[in-house]
Formats: sequence, structure tokens, C-alpha cells
Amino acid sequence: MDAVARELEDRVRDLLRVVRMVKQRHHALPPGLIGTLGLIARAGAEPTGCHAKQLAASAGLDPSTVSRAVAALVANGLVERRADPDDGRASILVVTERGHAELAAARDWYDRLLGRALADWSPEEVEALTSSLGRLTIDVEGALGSTLEAAR
Repeated sequence: MDAVARELEDRVRDLLRVVRMVKQRHHALPPGLIGTLGLIARAGAEPTGCHAKQLAASAGLDPSTVSRAVAALVANGLVERRADPDDGRASILVVTERGHAELAAARDWYDRLLGRALADWSPEEVEALTSSLGRLTIDVEGALGSTLEAAR
């Protein structure tokens, strides 16, 4: 591995450390629940909702992990399960009013944090970082897929 790639690896590791710090300082709800709540809100906009299986697939998570997170969200009144109108045996997940309020509060918290962190950045720098992080995410996912396929 060359020096530039090693430096990138170190910066990614530093970023992951900072992400863990952010998670530890976040407001009342655990960040994992906020993340899952956000996924449900995006995947199943009212009134249709989304299935837990769909949520697990779109998030790339194990169904048991999603099941535990959903149970905690339901217990906290942030998500409710409703009967699927197309399949009475299944249920759909819908974000409650309280869930939307908590999600908005979390987004405000992150917005303020990023606002402070990026206060001295130009819009072009923020745009370049956003684009590069998006590309890195897609390319790492692709490399993992290629590696997983090759390992089979």
C-alpha cells in the first residue's frame, strides 16, 4: 500500500473515531435508534409505511438487528406497527408524531454541530467533501460486493 492510501486509511479511521464521539454526546435517544427511525421515515412515508424486511434490506442490516431496534422504537412510542392492508399477516412500520418530533430534534442537533464544524469552510469545500464521501461510500460498497462475490 502506498503512502497516500495509508494516509487515507488513517483519515478514515480518525473520522470513525469522531463519529463514535458524536454518538456518545448525542441527545436523549441512542444514535442507532435515530438512524433506524430516519430509515423508516424515508422508506415508508405516511400513510403506506414500510416492512421490517424492506428496512433491513435497504439498510444492509441483519433482520434481527432491525427487529430489536424497531421493538425499542415501538416501546418508546416513536414508531407503531399497523396491519398491512395488502397482507393481513404482515405489519408495516409507521413513524408516529412523537417520532417525527424526535427525528426533527436530532436533525437540528446534527445541523448545529456541522454548522459549527464547517463554519470556516467555503460552500465549494463542503460540496467537494459531500461529493467525495458519496463516491467513497459507493466505491467501498462496490469493493465489498466484489470481494464478497469473489470469496464465494
